[in-house]
Amino acid sequence: NAPQIGTMDAAMAVEAMGLMKFGNKGDMTRAEIDKLVNFLIEKKKEGHFRAFWETFGQSVNLMVSGEVAIQSMWSPAVTAVKAEGVPCIYAAPKEGMRGWHGGCAISARVTGKQLDAAYEYLNWWLDGWAGAFVARQGYYMSVWSNVKDHLSQEEWDFWYLGKPAAKELSDPFGTPIVKKGEIRDGGSYEARFKNIAVWNSLMKENDYLVKRWTEFLSA
Repeated sequence: NAPQIGTMDAAMAVEAMGLMKFGNKGDMTRAEIDKLVNFLIEKKKEGHFRAFWETFGQSVNLMVSGEVAIQSMWSPAVTAVKAEGVPCIYAAPKEGMRGWHGGCAISARVTGKQLDAAYEYLNWWLDGWAGAFVARQGYYMSVWSNVKDHLSQEEWDFWYLGKPAAKELSDPFGTPIVKKGEIRDGGSYEARFKNIAVWNSLMKENDYLVKRWTEFLSA
């Protein structure tokens, strides 16, 4: 339901179909936004879209219930679907994938004990344990060398190196989600990064994008 994500997914789809060509999918022009959104409105009126989720739980329920066959999902949502016993995989299109990165920042106004606490949190976040937790949901961490110390060799081989699972693996909560012999969708850390076609970003025409996306949702 987020325009900054939905438009990039849609742009990759229409480009793969040969319907449009973008100068920069991560920073579209108004003309490109108009052409793309107008196409999406047409598809919506044809009944192409089942729903537009707004929460993590909604995205999981749509897939678990069988209401949708394909959707844009967060990695933890995919593992949550698999934890329910429903087969769910990430597609790895030959045209490439949309990538995103979330970073932590400290306000310039933070001082004293609050600043110390903020740095303590950042150090904990990058120390490895948190990275191992999210790795079991399919996410990576910028300081991946620390993560390795908090994963079993089998987990490291599967999630980061893209090797077949040497044994059954579980999500962060202990629910088995990876069968022995299974290979991670998209392959290794390196292979996945090599296949990123566009990074999530804030376009210069973001305000206009939001306006047109709202028109699409209400069409």
